[in-house]
Amino acid sequence: MGALNRSAVLLFFLAPLLTHAQTRPAFIAQPGRVIAIALPASLLNDREIARQLGSGLTTVFMLAAKPRGAARLDIRFDVWDEVWIVRRVDSDGREERQRITTRDALEKWWSSPLRLLTGDGAKALLDVTLTVLPFSAAESEDARAWISKSAGAAENGRGSPLVAAVIGTTLNARPIRSYRWQAEVQLK
Repeated sequence: MGALNRSAVLLFFLAPLLTHAQTRPAFIAQPGRVIAIALPASLLNDREIARQLGSGLTTVFMLAAKPRGAARLDIRFDVWDEVWIVRRVDSDGREERQRITTRDALEKWWSSPLRLLTGDGAKALLDVTLTVLPFSAAESEDARAWISKSAGAAENGRGSPLVAAVIGTTLNARPIRSYRWQAEVQLK
């Protein structure tokens, strides 16, 4: 087997590991036993996520950490102003909103550490799930109201079976992507 063939075989077997490493976040111990997560910018380049980000709808990134932590990132591309409207909510409920004008600035914002949970020992064993949702709850409710109104839903609020089917199949969409990571973090 030639050197080129061996390299191709090696790359074939290493590709899944390289892809996994590119999508693995960094877990950061911060003062006060806080554990933060820094998400890799490569997640934004996933084909399905990138398509959703360009849709003009809010893409919601929900983080859930076991034993007890959660955080959220929302991104919406405003097609008229050509800016990203972003929102971060960390584990302690602190919320931050911004308008971001460049893709580089979006990736920097995305990759900056997000407070995920507070540990209670010398180390924390984490099981973290990132779920990417195709639109926000507020947009879902707006769409439900618009579909119902457009289809002439009955005044009693029940609507027609067709409206219920449209809402059920389009607005109860499954997550675009879901990721799961496990890590051990030494706390300060």
